[in-house]
Amino acid sequence: MYEKPTILLVEDDEGYARRLMKNLEMDDFSVEIALGGNDALERLSHDYFDLVLTDVKMPDLSGLDLIEIIRKGGRPGLDTDIPIVVLTSINSVDTAVKSMKMGAADYITKESERPEIILRLKKVLAQSRLIDENRYLKNQLELANEFSELIGDSEPVRGIKKEISELAGQEVSILITGETGVGKELVARALHRLGKNPAAPFIDVNCAALPDDNLLQSDLFGHEKGAFTGAIQQKKGKFELAGNGALFLDEISELTRLSQGKILKALENRRFSRLGGAKEIKVSCRFIFATNTDLQEEVNSGRFREDLYYRVNVFPIYIPPLRERRQDIPLLARFFLHFFCKKYNKPLKEMEQEPLDRLIAYLWPGNVRELRNIMERLVIRSHSNVVTLADLEKCGLGIKMSASRTIALPPNGINLDDLERDLTSQALEQAGWNQKKAADLLGISIDRMNSRVKKFGFTHPAWRKHKPGDLFKE
Repeated sequence: MYEKPTILLVEDDEGYARRLMKNLEMDDFSVEIALGGNDALERLSHDYFDLVLTDVKMPDLSGLDLIEIIRKGGRPGLDTDIPIVVLTSINSVDTAVKSMKMGAADYITKESERPEIILRLKKVLAQSRLIDENRYLKNQLELANEFSELIGDSEPVRGIKKEISELAGQEVSILITGETGVGKELVARALHRLGKNPAAPFIDVNCAALPDDNLLQSDLFGHEKGAFTGAIQQKKGKFELAGNGALFLDEISELTRLSQGKILKALENRRFSRLGGAKEIKVSCRFIFATNTDLQEEVNSGRFREDLYYRVNVFPIYIPPLRERRQDIPLLARFFLHFFCKKYNKPLKEMEQEPLDRLIAYLWPGNVRELRNIMERLVIRSHSNVVTLADLEKCGLGIKMSASRTIALPPNGINLDDLERDLTSQALEQAGWNQKKAADLLGISIDRMNSRVKKFGFTHPAWRKHKPGDLFKE
């Protein structure tokens, strides 16, 4: 669908501004008026515009000052690349030329006829689109580098990379699904890096980390001073901080019905208000969602709103678990091995075939995150330049699990406490740190899971307001 170019007209003479706005709207522009430079900066901090058309002489903030602040990113949320056209009188050409040296794309005298104004604005917008397209093409040419963290050559991974490259430039909401630890945030970041505004912020929110509705909504939407006890000053939320970038909402299935309703309203209206505030703020960011649960099942059970489900599930990307793409394991293992050798200033290590075979045979309930942690432990603990099976077993992979789930004790034995700690940690990660679900994965009772959480001192941000036992309740 065609969208009209949006122009922010910055002019302190309201009568002239409204006449010019009417003329521009007759030629299919969408125009909003800012009555001065400070008003313009406030609008540009939260709303998206295709072009700024500004007067030079204004009482609060001159057009030249406005250009300088925008180009230097002097306020959070400003698009430093937005095209700017200066309005000037016929006797102020020197000022207009100075404005172009500061970063304006063109200048128009206020005495210009309407056809000339329209022509000049369309020319600047066309040049801006060309620059954006060139930037996008450059990003596409650098695709291999952008996917440097998405390691793998299996068919599923190649398919995911293709989907990312096709969707990155589209302003469509995306839902990334897959088990805990498969790399959903990496995919979200790749989508943003290859998108239309890669230099804009990428803001990520773990919806399970703030279980209290007020805290979550304050984090997302911000709050005004005095909105609640402890709100001693105004705070911008993640929706505002994302600006023209991307907002990544992870673990959305953990949202309460109340928070789901608030987010749905913001998605539908593309506007929201801070807690305790009445002013509506425009939503300009793109949305990327992620979950490790079956959202359709959550809808069927009544735990997730059906209307929100259809809003977030516009285009789904599924990331299969590591056990379903075993040919990627050697590539990932070597990548992490070299990565951590460099991080800890150790000589590059190589891996013998026997430990590599053990890695390939393992079921990886914690997926890529678990493999990453194992390789980091290997680098720290191993003192040789060659990783052996014994090194791997010392890091907790002494159990060989096949599809039939047979277990073989390694010849050198194993530390049972280390094994129990690793398996408990893996179960908690796979269950999204829900202790009841983790207990079910291990086939143990709630009480036994509770004792292991205490024994090994496991903690998680979502638990800080609860006793561990309280979290068994779903």
